[in-house]
Amino acid sequence: MTLALHCFRCGPLGNNVYLVQDRESGESVLVDAAWGSFAAHREFSQKNPNRLRAVLLTHGHWDHTAEAALFQKHGAVPVIVGEGDREWVRHPSAAGAFPPPGLEVLSCEPDRTVAHGDRLTLLGWEWQVLSVAGHTPGGVAYLLGEAAWLFSGDTLFRGTVGRSDLPGGDGDLLLRHIHSRLLPLDDAVCVYPGHGPSSTIGQERFSNPHLVDWKA
Repeated sequence: MTLALHCFRCGPLGNNVYLVQDRESGESVLVDAAWGSFAAHREFSQKNPNRLRAVLLTHGHWDHTAEAALFQKHGAVPVIVGEGDREWVRHPSAAGAFPPPGLEVLSCEPDRTVAHGDRLTLLGWEWQVLSVAGHTPGGVAYLLGEAAWLFSGDTLFRGTVGRSDLPGGDGDLLLRHIHSRLLPLDDAVCVYPGHGPSSTIGQERFSNPHLVDWKA
């Protein structure tokens, strides 16, 4: 496989910002754009040149979108987000969750919105869009199937699931989407969440206490 995965830990909430890079072409894709991600990518690129082709946002909360506009402005990089969270990216205060004082969250006009079942061709690979609304109305996960990588945002974490008590959250919907759209994936699929350590679908299926005993 020619793909390499890099993770930058960014922002006051310790966000995971992922850079997927094709070693042969040098092209790359960024998943989420937390505060500090622009500088982290620029520093990384000084030693590892890459051409950023897209910024994929898993959802519209400020800690994942804060610097998406910088990638647009300085690199003409398209920003992609789930349809239901478009307005939150355009107007960050509309999400109802506010950043710490002194932290700037830039408004961003997404170049494209996606919905469940959409497929993106990036870096010569197919990325499948899985709607996982529940943490936010338009939350999505991105499945890079041939690599068995799932970027789950704030939907599924190691040993837990995303919050649903913020504006726009729906706990029952979140669990239904995890069970119907994420857990059917192969056990070996690696789960790369928006915060914290990685996991696998198999590990979460059999040991995540929020999922094991849940009944639809």
